[in-house]
Amino acid sequence: MTECFWPNCFCCYSFYVAIGHPLVANIIAISYFFITFVGVTIATNICTFMNKIKEFFKRVASYISPAYVTMLVAAFILWYITKLGDTYTTDHMVTVVVDGKAFDVGCTIRGKGTNLISYTMSSKRSSFEVPSAELSFDKEVTDDEGKTYRHVTGHSMQQALASRMNDVDVVAVSKLPTIESYEQ
Repeated sequence: MTECFWPNCFCCYSFYVAIGHPLVANIIAISYFFITFVGVTIATNICTFMNKIKEFFKRVASYISPAYVTMLVAAFILWYITKLGDTYTTDHMVTVVVDGKAFDVGCTIRGKGTNLISYTMSSKRSSFEVPSAELSFDKEVTDDEGKTYRHVTGHSMQQALASRMNDVDVVAVSKLPTIESYEQ
């Protein structure tokens, strides 16, 4: 083998014996060398970085008392509870069941932070059953098969959801469903 980048390279020679093609053997040897070198370099740098972080925390721990850390955590928790008492506005997806069929409707709701968290975290408070008699429709469309579909108005869906969501205000609704009409 005469085309090796490194003279008398055992790695290239062993790849050449295994593969039988000198160019492919050189490419594999270079790739192997590069990956090994870069991998060792990255691993060394990560270990050095982690050791510096450990040394930093050991140094900081010697200056900060546990009582200070406890009071800092308590202050953060009290601040968070206080901020949850403010009024916020957020987007929330709810499931609306109309005549036995479920639809996802996007709502913009406004309320106290604690109430918003309870609506976004609880699946019980994210699903509402609304009869079609309570909704109003603005369009009717008939498809090729003769089925009639009705489009729900935003105002009627907003009122229906607002009557079911007591703790928060429903500011707006989006992604309104198109409901199949059962009246023939």
